[in-house]
Amino acid sequence: MQLLFKKRRVYLNLIIGITCVLLVLSKFIIKEPINWLDYAMLVLALYYFTQYYFNYKFQYLTITDKEIVKQRIIYKKAIPIKEVRRFYRNKAGDYVIEGSKKKIKINPLEVQPESLRKFKHFTSRLKVAKEIF
Repeated sequence: MQLLFKKRRVYLNLIIGITCVLLVLSKFIIKEPINWLDYAMLVLALYYFTQYYFNYKFQYLTITDKEIVKQRIIYKKAIPIKEVRRFYRNKAGDYVIEGSKKKIKINPLEVQPESLRKFKHFTSRLKVAKEIF
């Protein structure tokens, strides 16, 4: 099972990356000299393209039979399902999966509502302390 990013968030990264590239390419069209800011825009575009690809491929959260994994570009948090102690919702409105050593926070504003419903159903089947609903 996967918790999917909202499509708007994923494609917004792509649009920002394309916009950055187009701004730099417009300097070539109007024949202005390239400066350090343009190189920074290309690095920013590369970051947004990478973010788009990573979010499109790995999504927000992956739940397998053995573990719950939240992957980001730089790090990966994984909690084995056997080590999950409790699920709860914090004051900010985020869902938190607490393991023996790690916590994974899930921002419901970044996740598709249908995926969030499936996640709530998944948590209701586990035999751990719950303070979600």
